[in-house]
Amino acid sequence: MYEFLLDFCKRPEPFARCTVKDLWTAPHLSQQMLTYHLSQDTVLASRTFGEIDCTVAWVDAQVDLRGKRLCDLGCGPGLYAQRFQARGAEVTGVDFSSRSIAYARDHSNSTVRYLVADYLQDELPQGFDVVTLIYTDFCVLSPQQRISLLERVRCMLKPGGRFILDVATLGEFLLREETTVMEERLMGGFWAPGEYVGLQKTFLYEDTSLALDRYLIVEPDRCWEIFNWFQYYSIGSISRELESAGFEVAVADAGFSGGDPSDESLPLGVVAVRS
Repeated sequence: MYEFLLDFCKRPEPFARCTVKDLWTAPHLSQQMLTYHLSQDTVLASRTFGEIDCTVAWVDAQVDLRGKRLCDLGCGPGLYAQRFQARGAEVTGVDFSSRSIAYARDHSNSTVRYLVADYLQDELPQGFDVVTLIYTDFCVLSPQQRISLLERVRCMLKPGGRFILDVATLGEFLLREETTVMEERLMGGFWAPGEYVGLQKTFLYEDTSLALDRYLIVEPDRCWEIFNWFQYYSIGSISRELESAGFEVAVADAGFSGGDPSDESLPLGVVAVRS
């Protein structure tokens, strides 16, 4: 146990372990994430419905969704996908959480096509006018995963197609602190249905504007960990990543609201054109 806890306290190399998929596919956690996605009392998994409406309106203003073929990557329970469809787009939603996709299919009267797939690994449809990746999903990926995803998105889009995403900004990174927390049933039972002790240790990598929230969950019969990496961006750094993958940044603004893109207190909404 000493060696286990000692390792937990050490600062890992960036992206030494990635556990993003566990949050969305492990049975108890996937139900918790779906609950958080739908809740209007927390923004841990999704924005409020009002904020989602504003984001969808912003996307529509950028590309005019009527008649467009759109793929919403990481669509979850379809909160954005259904709204895109309601504005006239032909929508495909992709997510590796079978629980979230089942909810989307069961609670939708729309014609959205939902696919259970890992957008980093599985075969994806092509010929889209627009591909979206919303709620800073891009920020949880490793550099190599981001390179691979951008190559895949480029193949999904028609020439001149738009990739629309949002990323967290350097101003948000400056608000982060390195902390250590230990609590019985950390986060109110989020991590397991029974008794457990949860530890959270936050590491900041200031030279690369990267954060890690490392969780250790100690149940009576097992111990396990979750590594939540999160990359923060300037306009220049996200533009360079997109341009190196064959995209040209057409629009960037703060908070999907037409705000000044130099305002680094809000996520940055980006429209990138397949060049």
